[in-house]
Amino acid sequence: MRTWLAVATLAILSTLCQASAATAGIGPYVRLGFGPDQLRMAEINAGIMSDQDALRAGGYPANFQKIRIAAGPEAAVGLWLLPGFRVGAVYGAERSTRDNLLNVPGQLFFDHRFEFRVTEIGGEAAIRIVRLAGLSIGGQVVRSRATGSEALSVDQPGSLFHYDATAERTLTTYGAFIGLDQTNEIGIAGYVRAGYRFRDMGHMPSRGTVSDGTNTTSFTGSSIDVDYSGFYVMAGAGFDLRH
Repeated sequence: MRTWLAVATLAILSTLCQASAATAGIGPYVRLGFGPDQLRMAEINAGIMSDQDALRAGGYPANFQKIRIAAGPEAAVGLWLLPGFRVGAVYGAERSTRDNLLNVPGQLFFDHRFEFRVTEIGGEAAIRIVRLAGLSIGGQVVRSRATGSEALSVDQPGSLFHYDATAERTLTTYGAFIGLDQTNEIGIAGYVRAGYRFRDMGHMPSRGTVSDGTNTTSFTGSSIDVDYSGFYVMAGAGFDLRH
């Protein structure tokens, strides 16, 4: 009888010790980072190159740049639920601009401006393997509010054209990443990561105006396919209160 009691006592103590070890990793975390994101923008970039080719065919020295990169900060706050597993809330904001300008005095003034923004808020989860230099693998599910604006001005002797449009859409999007996330003995953390964000916004509702210098017409409609998806890299710091 005493043998069974001893075995039961040891089993209970073992369970309590395991629970205590797991609980020791529970605590809040904060991460703040910054980095560039790739933007696919395939249809928009095809249009930019088409404008360039048409102007070159007309004898103008057009040399336009595609839309490639957005950049901005990201912040995350949450809890380590286990020593190697965390969940939390994440917020991010990015911006990309491009101004393709061609000015041939007395012949042509061509100015095509773009601006794209994304604001995201949602959740993240990640696992970290400390013994492998803090190797981390995780993902995010967020609500992404994407906006895009475009302004085109073409001024030639005897003619003027101006186009101005804004598009906006909010969708649930996804991301995945892998990187290194390390915390020192006083709780200060640093990380680097690379990942991919899946956020094709498709044809976004749009509105704008078209003018010939005399008459201005307002319109509503939808944009061509706008794809904010792409690879990204990020580096940042933060802290783990009890980890």
